Amino acid sequence: MVTTRTAAPPESPPTRPPAPAHQAAPAHQGPLDGLRAAAALAVLLTHVSGMTGYSTTGTPVSWALSRGDVGVPIFFTLSGLLLYRKWAAAALTGNSAGRMAVYLRRRALRILPAYWAVVLIALPVLNPGPARHVWSWLQYLLLLQNYVPHPWWTGTGANGLAQAWSLVVEVSFYLVLPLLAAALTWFACRRGRRDDGAADVGRRARRLLAGIAVLAASSVGWEVLVYYPHPNLRFEGTLPPLMIWFGTGMAIAVAQAWAAAEPAPGGPASRVCRSVAASAGMCGLIAACAFAIACTPLTGPEFLGVPGLWGTEVKTVLYTLIAGTLVAPVAFQPLLGDRGAGMLSARLLGSRPVRFLGKISYGIFLWQFLAAYAFFGLLNPNFVPAGRSYTAPDVAITGLMVALFTVAASTLSYYLIERPAQHLTLARLRPARSLIRSRAYEHGDQPADDQQADDLRNPVRQP
Repeated sequence: MVTTRTAAPPESPPTRPPAPAHQAAPAHQGPLDGLRAAAALAVLLTHVSGMTGYSTTGTPVSWALSRGDVGVPIFFTLSGLLLYRKWAAAALTGNSAGRMAVYLRRRALRILPAYWAVVLIALPVLNPGPARHVWSWLQYLLLLQNYVPHPWWTGTGANGLAQAWSLVVEVSFYLVLPLLAAALTWFACRRGRRDDGAADVGRRARRLLAGIAVLAASSVGWEVLVYYPHPNLRFEGTLPPLMIWFGTGMAIAVAQAWAAAEPAPGGPASRVCRSVAASAGMCGLIAACAFAIACTPLTGPEFLGVPGLWGTEVKTVLYTLIAGTLVAPVAFQPLLGDRGAGMLSARLLGSRPVRFLGKISYGIFLWQFLAAYAFFGLLNPNFVPAGRSYTAPDVAITGLMVALFTVAASTLSYYLIERPAQHLTLARLRPARSLIRSRAYEHGDQPADDQQADDLRNPVRQP
């Protein structure tokens, strides 16, 4: 007897959100480079003001210059936005976020070569005594200086390297971001009610934002540990108390990914993002008001001294507001199309000179102290002229000259160190891409998937 077996019906594939009806934000946005340039120059002016002694004169201009460190949270917010958005998009769409090895290699080649060049000059030239010890080199070459309990330097770092404390925080974020992204993705995609594609994207996005909000709010609690049960200000230079600034950028990245994953351009996330982008002037006014409040004793002393817990908390919240209201409208401008490209902020930040400064902004951050020491060394071994203090015009001229020295050094650094390192990244990726494609064609398959192709095709554009 012949028996027939009825084939089991094929399992239905897992549902995915519908394909979006509009494109995601471009991989590289020129105005964000301009914003990065402005942040780098603000930090430079703060350091020049401190080195000249002008930041302790108590004038409105000196208060404003002393708060130029607001560039640091802008940098951190940009890092949170640019680095997390591929994970945010993957969490919402179910696609791959790319290979971890590629991410780590890009970060290392983007950060370390130019930084090591600065260390190789600053330690022996400006810190000859400590440079005789191997441990001093290891601390700075491996970016461990923030975690040294009894450092041999004063302030935030050794001569010529005081600005690198924020780079330690940045690299700490790079290392923990994959773990944070995995945890957030798990939370966003865990089992819940079954919705249609659009509702599922919204549910995942809201969960991502809730998780990021918890991370950001934890910074407030970590700040308490800086002062209680006893002050430990070295803890201030670590990632946990400053996570709120990275979290701000991560939240903007989720909003970008949410708007891109919506099946229609008129979804709620798209409407909100376009409204923020169209309100760039109002956002700038909010940032200006927050900055004016930050230039008061509410946020601690003018330049030197310990601000105290409440002053630190107020300053952190105000800086978060400033960074968010400056970065978000620029990040969302591509959703406005031609209208966004024609806005004043986009034209200013996206102009060729400003974008060039953004391109070399990492060098501006790295070389500014060495450039300042070189400039002051050419004029006078004493930073402050004998018998008087720097005036506002003196600081303006000095800041301009130091900026020129810094831009020159940063340009050389970019073309001689940073750009070759980026090309090294691409040189290592291209053979892998060719091998993958050749093997795929041999087996009659399609070439590498879209995400992998994007990873291989796009050069390093993160800060």
